[in-house]
Amino acid sequence: MARQFISFVGLLGVFMFAFLDLGRPEMGAQPPNSLTGLSLLVSDDFEDGHAQGWQPNIPEHWEVAEEMGSLVYRLTAPGRQGEVKAPTSWSILKDFDVASFVFTGRIKCNADTANKYRDVDIIFHYQDPIHFYYIHFGAFSDQVHNIIGLVDGKDRVKINYEPPGQSIARMVDEQFHYFKVTYNSENGEIKAYLDDMKTPVLTATDKTLGHGYVGLGSFDDTGSFDDIQLWGKIYKNKAEDF
Repeated sequence: MARQFISFVGLLGVFMFAFLDLGRPEMGAQPPNSLTGLSLLVSDDFEDGHAQGWQPNIPEHWEVAEEMGSLVYRLTAPGRQGEVKAPTSWSILKDFDVASFVFTGRIKCNADTANKYRDVDIIFHYQDPIHFYYIHFGAFSDQVHNIIGLVDGKDRVKINYEPPGQSIARMVDEQFHYFKVTYNSENGEIKAYLDDMKTPVLTATDKTLGHGYVGLGSFDDTGSFDDIQLWGKIYKNKAEDF
């Protein structure tokens, strides 16, 4: 199944959510019951060989390629640090500016496992290159690794509740991991899950940005992404070029 756009008022309408008991979300599964009133906006497994609707900051660093018998969306080279200290690579779902959302899929870090700084990131509420949040799924935890980060016109800051060194880090191998990230615009609650879909590994509460685009990326590594789904509450449709 290739990418499908599902409009805000589309055939699937409004979902009331339940969630799987296991740490493996199925394509088409409903997101958790912590959020209601969201619509399925995107479902993309890249099996058509294209990344329609994705907008990378460095297009030549992204491709659709085969891995483990499946077509995936792959970041092939790291970016360079820009105006502020922040993730250097991202590709954004450019058609949907969302407030509340649930974002799920599979991610894999392609950096050497001997590199303890390896990471894959989930970008959300992206507004421009120096205003967005990100989930840093890393191989270890400290003040800047395995965190929820806020980039608000200056170097990123850690905003998650888990103390440095105490968040659960699982991006230690060359395997795909299932992720889920949720944001509740009513109370600013952010939750990030990896493999275990019942217990978040990172949590925060923040309303600094409030809405924006979601995407995939890395701070300074490479990675692969597949089976992406986005449920959301539209803030506005269709971005200008980033």
